[in-house]
Amino acid sequence: MSSKLKVIVVGAGLGGLSLAQSLVRVGIDVQVCERDRTPWDRAQGYRLHLDADGINAVHEVLPANLRALFDATSQQTLPFTTILDTGLGVVKRLPTQDEHDEQLWPGPHEKPTHRNVDRATLRQILLSGLEGVVHFDKRLEKYDAGKDGVVAYFSDGTTTTGDVLVGADGIRSAVRAQRAPRCQIVDAGVQAIYGRIPIEAGRQVLPSESTEDIFTVASDERKVFLGLASVAFPVPPEEASKALPAAQQLKKRDSYFVTIVGGRHELFPLERSAMKSAASEELQRIAADLLSKWPERAANAVRAGDPSSFFFVDMYTSVPCSLEAPTNVTLLGDAIHAMTPTLGRGANLAMRDGALLGRALTSVAKGERELAAALASFEHEMLRYGFEVVREAAKVGQQRMAQNALPG
Repeated sequence: MSSKLKVIVVGAGLGGLSLAQSLVRVGIDVQVCERDRTPWDRAQGYRLHLDADGINAVHEVLPANLRALFDATSQQTLPFTTILDTGLGVVKRLPTQDEHDEQLWPGPHEKPTHRNVDRATLRQILLSGLEGVVHFDKRLEKYDAGKDGVVAYFSDGTTTTGDVLVGADGIRSAVRAQRAPRCQIVDAGVQAIYGRIPIEAGRQVLPSESTEDIFTVASDERKVFLGLASVAFPVPPEEASKALPAAQQLKKRDSYFVTIVGGRHELFPLERSAMKSAASEELQRIAADLLSKWPERAANAVRAGDPSSFFFVDMYTSVPCSLEAPTNVTLLGDAIHAMTPTLGRGANLAMRDGALLGRALTSVAKGERELAAALASFEHEMLRYGFEVVREAAKVGQQRMAQNALPG
């Protein structure tokens, strides 16, 4: 290993960027290589629920000015998941744990409330200050790992050499395919249409709990479900970021409700290939039609959405597995423990992974631990909590949306 630790991160999602921010803060040489051409190439969802893992990870890895920006643009919610009937009346409000682990997040970390955030805004905050660190349009083809380091080979013909390679490249991870080919990602049997409802239009048709609580959801006997949640910016992103350099200022975004209509594959009128290529307006119509047997209020909520905002999502899950003896290549987030969104914890665990791996690599850079021991400890803990949540998400998904059972 070189005298100065160099880390290659494949994937610029929330977990990979959390790791990069953690390493940059302590002066570790890190390069993030992302296959997308720009940060905005793919629709990846709108609202995220952050619990203690996500909030504390953000507070740990970001410098003070970006922490303040995160706080200014995240909506604090009441700690409830609300169950609605098909007419969008409130059935019950279920208390939701904040997942705060005092051993994991000791010291100055506050015990936070839950927050709803806009995924794109959070990602832009995590990208801030990483100019020259994050490189787009860099698709990993393969890597060679040995005792002297790792060489990453990209589709543009370039290579990058480092001491550690981290696969943070999502459910279709090229790193996982080589590092852990027996670790499977499988179809969950469920799909969904996501859209965005302007905040004022949503308030006219939705119960107040959809604004106040973490999430509201209704379902029917088919396990077709309608999920609703708000992203109400305390401060508009473009206003909150004015103190940053112009290149890092946040894009203008308005407050909104996310709407999610989903169910088993066979309940949708088009094959998945056609759903993936369908126009936004067509997806909005399909989503409203899936609720046609419900009281009109539900379909009207979907029809109140921005017609240009709807997109299709297939749902997948990891199958719990083990990693072979640690090497200088590791994985985090959806690249190893992808889960369906029934618990709202996927992004939180990815950022937790990034923060904890940052701690481990910092200890290596300081000469406090050997690399192999640090990665072994990280992987042991990450697999433990990651697959614990994968199993629980699958269990709840079977109950709420007829998700496939995990193999085995």
